[in-house]
Amino acid sequence: ESVPTHWVPKRLRFVINSNPVKSEVSDLEKDTIVSFVPMESVTDNGQMYLEQEKHIEDVYSGYTFFKDEDIVLAKITPCFENGKGAIASGLTNGIGFGTTEFHVLRASEELDNRWLYYLTKSHPFLEIGAAEMFGAGGQKRVPESYIKNFRLGIPLKQEQAQIANFLDYKTSQVDHLIRKKIAL
Repeated sequence: ESVPTHWVPKRLRFVINSNPVKSEVSDLEKDTIVSFVPMESVTDNGQMYLEQEKHIEDVYSGYTFFKDEDIVLAKITPCFENGKGAIASGLTNGIGFGTTEFHVLRASEELDNRWLYYLTKSHPFLEIGAAEMFGAGGQKRVPESYIKNFRLGIPLKQEQAQIANFLDYKTSQVDHLIRKKIAL
């Protein structure tokens, strides 16, 4: 597909930090409370339910680390194909740990994280990613290399914000209509 000529073609690896390292929070006290997010606490419409909290010492090993404003994205089938993911927000102490079945994307200064989130929900991203999955027995996963090597045209940050604002508005309208229909 063609993109506007002023959009700069790049691979995501140059504009995101993929799966940031948990050593960023290694200096915190062991009893620091953080959000704990299992797969079922993230929806395919961008919601992240933050009902669980744990001490950082209980989740530091064996779970996926993320912070407020990071995008979490399911890596396992069928959650990936369904677009299960969210922008982390309101995490306890700004820190979350969750299932190892999440990829975490942190936008660089060049990206609006909402635009990046909507990219992960786009049909081309999900369709191509599904074709890149590997594994057996219903346990297929999209590899991190797919995300890092995903090539796209990137608009200026101001234009990304405008696109994200439009998509936020459209999403809120759809959510409103769904809630209205459910109430009937």
